[in-house]
Amino acid sequence: TIDMTHEELLEEKYKYYFEAFDNAADLDLLPGVKDLIIDLHRNGMKLLLASSASKRKIEAVFTRFGLHSYFDAKISGEDFEFSKPHPDIFLEAVQQSGFAKEECVIIEDSTNGIKAAKAAGVYCIGYKSEHSMGQDTSLADLVITDFKQLDYKKLRNL
Repeated sequence: TIDMTHEELLEEKYKYYFEAFDNAADLDLLPGVKDLIIDLHRNGMKLLLASSASKRKIEAVFTRFGLHSYFDAKISGEDFEFSKPHPDIFLEAVQQSGFAKEECVIIEDSTNGIKAAKAAGVYCIGYKSEHSMGQDTSLADLVITDFKQLDYKKLRNL
C-alpha cells in the first residue's frame, strides 16, 4: 500500500514535473505557434486558452514562453466536472469570448478536443502531428500539419 494521500502524491508528481520542465533547455513550443499567436493578437483577434491541463501547468507554460500578454483568458479543465470530449470547457470559452459560437474557431491537437469542439458547435481546426499515436482528426472542419499554414487572414476568411 501507499502511505501518501492523493494530494501528497499529486504534489510529488508536480515536484518532478516542474523540476524537469524548468530545467529542460531544449523545450520549446511547436514551430510556428508563437508566430501565429503574435499575428492573431497584433490583428486584434481575441485569444483564449481552454486546456485540460491544470492551472499550475498552464501558468508554467505561459511564463516560460512569454504568452501572458497575448491571451484574454486561460481556462483550465480542472474547473469542470467532465473533461473533453465533453464540451463544457469550450462552451465556457465561447461565453468568455463575448462572441457567438459561429464567430469562434478552436484549434485542437487531440481526438477528444476535436470531439468537444464539435459538440460545442464551434468550427474546429485539427492539428495533425506525426508524433501523435492514434490521433483522429476526421471530425475537424480543417486539418493542418504545420502552424505556418494559418495566419490572421486565413482565419478571418473561414
